[in-house]
Amino acid sequence: MVTLVLAIDRDNDLGRKTGIRSPVLGRKSNLEAAQQLGLADPEESDTNTMFAAVRIYDQLLKDDVKVEVVTICGDVRVGTRSDMKIANTLDQVIAETHATRAVLVSDGAEDRELEPIIRSRLRIDSTRQIVVQQSRPIEDTLYTIFHKMEDPKIQRKFILPVALAAFVWGLLALIGKSEIAGGAILLTLGGYMLVKVAGWENEIRKFYQDLLSGTSERVSLNAYLIAALLLIIGVARGLDAMQEVVSSGMLAMVLGFMSIAGVLPMLLAGLLIIEFGRTVDTYLRDGQFNFAIVTFFFTVTSLGLIVAGFVEIVNDIFVRDDFISTKVQYVLGGIIWAFIGFLVNDSIRDRQDSSLPGEE
Repeated sequence: MVTLVLAIDRDNDLGRKTGIRSPVLGRKSNLEAAQQLGLADPEESDTNTMFAAVRIYDQLLKDDVKVEVVTICGDVRVGTRSDMKIANTLDQVIAETHATRAVLVSDGAEDRELEPIIRSRLRIDSTRQIVVQQSRPIEDTLYTIFHKMEDPKIQRKFILPVALAAFVWGLLALIGKSEIAGGAILLTLGGYMLVKVAGWENEIRKFYQDLLSGTSERVSLNAYLIAALLLIIGVARGLDAMQEVVSSGMLAMVLGFMSIAGVLPMLLAGLLIIEFGRTVDTYLRDGQFNFAIVTFFFTVTSLGLIVAGFVEIVNDIFVRDDFISTKVQYVLGGIIWAFIGFLVNDSIRDRQDSSLPGEE
C-alpha cells in the first residue's frame, strides 16, 4: 500500500519558468526541480510547496511508510484544460507507483479545488497548505501588490476588467461638463492600467528618451507625434458625436463615437501616417523602398469603409429603425477598393520579380 505525497502546481509555473515537464517523480528529481524553480523565480511559492512535499516524504519514510513523492502540473490556462491534464497525469503516476493513498500539498485555495478529482482516484489521508512566512510592514504589502500586477494571470483576471471599466467610465464622465475633472482622473487611471496590461512601459520609455535625445529616426518620430495629435482630435470628435445622440441610448453613443463623424477617420489617418514615416525612414537608412505600404494603404482604407458601412447599417437598424439601402455602398466600396488593392499589389510584385536578374 503506497502513499503518494502529491504536490500540485495547477497553473504550471514549474513548466513555464524552468521547462521541466510533469510529472516530477522521486525525491531527487523534486529537489532538483525545486532548486531550478527557485533560481528562475526566487519569489515563486510553488518552490516551497515542492520542498514541503519532500520534507513530508522524508518524515513518512522515517515512520516506515511505503511512500513516493511527485509534483504534478496543469496548464497556464487554469480551468477545464488544466484539470484534465492533471487528472490524466495522476492516472499515469498511480499506474506506475500503484499508490492507493495520498497526502495533498498545495500553496493555496486554487490548487485545493482539485481535491475532488484526487479523491476520486486516491484516499486522501492529509492535506497541507503551504503559506510563506513574511514580515507585515506596509511597504512589504505595497511591494507584494505591485509585484502581483506583473503576473499575467492577475492582469487578465483583475487589472484588465478594472482598466476597461475605468477607461469607459472616464470617457462617459467627460461627456458631462461638470465631471470633466473626475473623467480625466479615470481616463488617466484606466490608461495607466491598460499600458501595464499590454506591457508597453519599455516602448513608451524609449519613445520618451528618443524624444528628448533626438536619436530616434526623425520621420517616424514626427509621424508618431502627428498620429497622436490626430487621435486626440478624433477622440474629441467622437465625444462630440456621442453628445449629439446621448438621448438615443448607449448603442447610439458607441456607434456615434466610432462613426465617420467620430474617431474613425482620424484613427485611420494616424495609422497611415505612422506607416508612411516608417517607410521613409527605412528608405533613408537602407536605400530600399518598402512597397508593402501600398498594400497597407489599400487594406486600411478599405477596412475603414467597411467599418463605416457596418456602423451606419447597425445605426439605421437598431437606433433609427429606418434602414437605408444606400448605406451598403460603404461596405461594397470597401470590398471593391480591397480588390483593387489586391490587383495593384500583384502588379507591383510582378514588376519586382521581372526586375530581378534571371537565374543561370
